[in-house]
Amino acid sequence: MLLDWTPEQKALRHQYQTIGAGIFERRRTEAEGFDHIGWQQLCDAGLWQMVIPPSHCGTGVDWWNFTAALEGLSSSIRSPALLLSIITQAGMVRALTLYGSTAQKDRYFSAILRGKLSATAIAEHSTGADLRNIETTLTQDWEGYLLQGNKYNIAHAPLADFMLVVCRLANTEKNSTALVLLDRDHLGVSSSAQDNKLGVRDLPTGSLCFDNVRLEERQLLGKPGDGLHELIDIISLGRLYYALIAANVIEPYLSDAIHYGRNRRSFNSPVDSYQYVISIKIGIERTRWLAYAALSQLLNGHADALMTCSIANLVGAEDLISSALGLVKLYGSVGYQDGGIATFARDALGFSSIGGTEEIHRKNIFSQLTRLAA
Repeated sequence: MLLDWTPEQKALRHQYQTIGAGIFERRRTEAEGFDHIGWQQLCDAGLWQMVIPPSHCGTGVDWWNFTAALEGLSSSIRSPALLLSIITQAGMVRALTLYGSTAQKDRYFSAILRGKLSATAIAEHSTGADLRNIETTLTQDWEGYLLQGNKYNIAHAPLADFMLVVCRLANTEKNSTALVLLDRDHLGVSSSAQDNKLGVRDLPTGSLCFDNVRLEERQLLGKPGDGLHELIDIISLGRLYYALIAANVIEPYLSDAIHYGRNRRSFNSPVDSYQYVISIKIGIERTRWLAYAALSQLLNGHADALMTCSIANLVGAEDLISSALGLVKLYGSVGYQDGGIATFARDALGFSSIGGTEEIHRKNIFSQLTRLAA
């Protein structure tokens, strides 16, 4: 388990922290929407090469180096939107690394290195993110496969160049899950306009529709029917990274709050920020170290890994939301007015469902506890 960054990782953390600060300054004067410039800047800096194997033009699969870079970026960028896009793409990289065929890796690793966006389509209106009750179906016939269904609240749906679709095999047991790789321009694939969300508005989300989409076997990721096991591993990486950015994205706001408390006076005495800044710092450290532990367990195949990833996601969301609301209280009417603090609070509230709702995580934690006990 990581106890400190190596010199190489510290250098990466500093490099991406500088990039994040630059992105924040530029975005202050730009219109709302996905940051294409920032995304390409990160690709050009070599972010994805760190986790793509040398056989596909990467520098080697090193998730700890990638984590150092992500931590540096998230500690200075002040907004979670682009970070959430990175986590979506990281899940795709891990999916291809673990389960992709040589042809799939050739095609999609190349696209990722060029800056192409991916989406992972899981959630549905009727089932949410309940993986065991997906209704989108994949039917096998004499021509190959037919995909039918709808997804909603999918990150990058309005923009994605390619996608991983979670579905269930028709005419089999309900938990027989399959994963399908599709290009955006595939016949029968369509997307909605961008969702109008309360916060995290620079992360485009929307719906996807699959209307009698004809597929070949080569477009299936992994073994048909084993998709649930494969998907849980993929989304667990996302869950621990949601926790990591929840811990780090609030750091510059903490520094600002300390400065504000020292210099702002009310009734001839400094503003009492003690209770807020201490609570924020406790939340940062608690969540950060849970994320480190979860990554260590996941990469090493530890029996507790899936449970720890859910715990990290759940605790990270709770701490971030609590800390963001604490900032609003600390700044008073200034914090409630439209601006940096209010925007951050709206973004933080999105973490109540990013990576799964509290109910889903608690069910998963209980399920893992009973599995381990057995």
